[in-house]
Amino acid sequence: MNHSAASTRVQVIREGRIVREGARIVDASASVTLVSAGGRRLVVDTGSPSECGALRTAVEKVGIILDEVDFVVNTHMHIDHCGCNDLFRRARLVAHPSERPPAGAMVVSKETELLPSVRILPTPGHTEGSITVLAQAEKRYAICGDAIPTKENYEKHVPPFINTNPRLALWSMDAILAWADVVVPGHGPPFEVMRKK
Repeated sequence: MNHSAASTRVQVIREGRIVREGARIVDASASVTLVSAGGRRLVVDTGSPSECGALRTAVEKVGIILDEVDFVVNTHMHIDHCGCNDLFRRARLVAHPSERPPAGAMVVSKETELLPSVRILPTPGHTEGSITVLAQAEKRYAICGDAIPTKENYEKHVPPFINTNPRLALWSMDAILAWADVVVPGHGPPFEVMRKK
């Protein structure tokens, strides 16, 4: 493992959740993950607007000041993933141009190194502009939003229920799983990728 990977840290600050009544989603908020690398900090997704107070508390609990976050990466711009972006006033927003992020955002449309040992990978299918953050720490972490919304999608090998292209969504899922040791899904706790022996 190289030095930058050794100093990279991934912490899930808030686990995402999804509540369904039958096929209908009645409540959802995305996982919020902090990545520290190369002396910089980034937050991946910020959850639903109703979660901002809880997110502020969770960030402070891990000893981070909101204004110390350098980047907010939105895996896509659905409101349950970007609802608390405004908490991080000094952070530079990072998103895919297809997601129509606000003016001033850093747009990433191809695989891009954002920080040492942290890359952005386009993973379309749930939305046209879905992206995943790949972080090489003590393990390889994929923070993928709704490219893999739940562990169940992984276990059953099915695309997100909401998608723009199911075949492309499965291709993206497979690309993530081929690289990752640990997946932080959009809505649920992190899980380990089991390799076939």
